[in-house]
Amino acid sequence: VLLVVAGVLIPAFLLPERLLLLGQQVAALALVAIGQTLVVLIGGIDLSVGAVLTLSLVLGAGIARGADSMVLVAIVACLGVGAAIGLVNGLLITRLRLPALISTLATATMVKGASWVYTNGAPNGSMPPSLQYAANGKIGIVPVADIIIALVFAGVLVLLTRTLFGRRLYAVGANPRTAELTGIRVERITVIAYVLCGMLAAAAGLLLGGYIAVGTLDAGETYVLNSLAVVLIGGTSLSGGEGGVWGTIIGVVILAVLTALLIQLSVPIALRSVLLALIVIVGAILQGRRITT
Repeated sequence: VLLVVAGVLIPAFLLPERLLLLGQQVAALALVAIGQTLVVLIGGIDLSVGAVLTLSLVLGAGIARGADSMVLVAIVACLGVGAAIGLVNGLLITRLRLPALISTLATATMVKGASWVYTNGAPNGSMPPSLQYAANGKIGIVPVADIIIALVFAGVLVLLTRTLFGRRLYAVGANPRTAELTGIRVERITVIAYVLCGMLAAAAGLLLGGYIAVGTLDAGETYVLNSLAVVLIGGTSLSGGEGGVWGTIIGVVILAVLTALLIQLSVPIALRSVLLALIVIVGAILQGRRITT
């Protein structure tokens, strides 16, 4: 329906090249949202994804400094940092029994501070040409970023639907106590979910860094709310155990089309932010009603 409305208001909007370009523009959000889906499926939440994305971006730019010879080092370092932050989140939740909301908020604050310490408040360096190509390049008319998202989506989809880990993750989200009684190691599943979420947020930082080419300390500001918005739009339940990445990708597409349409219609950014917040509220209300019924 949204695409039809966009096509009526702006006929050029439905051109294949234009639609594929939308995927390129929201590729980083798609990665963050896929990771967020994993933790929401176990009944958790990760408020540190935006801070992890920012740290990965400035760290990658600082390590690579525009040189392709350092791109592998930058990627490994950033993904390793993302995994480590996810591990900390998982351990705070499982070992110290802290609520996910509190633990990931605290982690987000610490990671944000680490970004400022690392850059001394002034990011330097730049992303190498290979990462810029991954974010902005095309193979024919298909952006490379779209291909990356498709591969990550397919990998996580297989993980959730075709593996023992995926079945256990859904079981933990549906009822952690019952899952534990059936022999599932709930703490391990929870930690792995947060580690994967951290790695995907770090990967998003690298991809976004390639898109804008330089480091910036405010890159991840909108990604926490946006990722939760698309997860909710996609039908993944905040109480856990229901939903998946198919819905999340659909949510990303809906948000991308809606944002692009509002920009084309010259809607002010403040009003766009209000509409996004309303989407989250409405999604949460609808899910709450569905759970109670």
